[in-house]
Amino acid sequence: MGAWGTSLYANDTACDLRGDYLDKLRRGKTNEEVTQELIKANADIMGDEEEEPLFWFALADTQWNYGRLLPEVKEKALEFLSRTEELERWKESGEKQLKAWMVTREKLKAKLLSPQPPEKKVYKYRLYKCKWKLGDVFAYQFHGEYSKEKGVYGQYMIFRKVTEDRYWPGHIVPTVHVYKWIGKEIPPLEKIKEMELLPQKFWPIVYIENPDKEKEYKLDLLASSERTIPKDKITFLGNIGGDDLEPCYKGEGLSGYAGKEWRFLEEEILDLYFAWNQES
Repeated sequence: MGAWGTSLYANDTACDLRGDYLDKLRRGKTNEEVTQELIKANADIMGDEEEEPLFWFALADTQWNYGRLLPEVKEKALEFLSRTEELERWKESGEKQLKAWMVTREKLKAKLLSPQPPEKKVYKYRLYKCKWKLGDVFAYQFHGEYSKEKGVYGQYMIFRKVTEDRYWPGHIVPTVHVYKWIGKEIPPLEKIKEMELLPQKFWPIVYIENPDKEKEYKLDLLASSERTIPKDKITFLGNIGGDDLEPCYKGEGLSGYAGKEWRFLEEEILDLYFAWNQES
């Protein structure tokens, strides 16, 4: 447990618990489902004299704040508030810290014994899901200040969706291959098929120093809503199939591919493009 103060949430256990609780509610789970999932996820700290009390204190406090305090959670928290074993760690921090933590405990006890507020509405996440098909090819027109500095303002780059990724808290974003090409005129699809791909994530020097390292070509185009995508600068060119197309990544969070928000995309791609062209 990492603690940096004597307030209820001045420690890692309580902070994480509060965040996880709200996150699960926003994913549409019931209060009872969330409670059981959190107990199961924290099974490793149950029985720990320092950590377990913090778990129940934070869960009870958070549920009370949202008008969702379950009787069994309240009972557990009050049980640990009646014990003294948990205070031992504060004695080592000094009399001042011990007294401050005891005040925190007394405030929590009084709170839990008082009527909780009406249940607060928790709004579910509004998740973005990319509608492009696997193999869809697009031209993107440079239009930012950085492209002016690099002398490619108004020119195009081309990318192709090869899979999808899961971006916290559950957005489905496109994973693309970017072609190692920038030009004034969009080439036909047949020519695009023959183009070389632009490596992502690392500059050439990384591979020079690590010759056995496999190049990464996948790039996640991060978005949390349609509004963040510059649709007026994107042109659909068609679809290119292939064995490199993969279904959506099913894990939690990003898969580990390179990722960039649309607002930073031009700078990222242009830096990589010119770095790799110098090595050609």
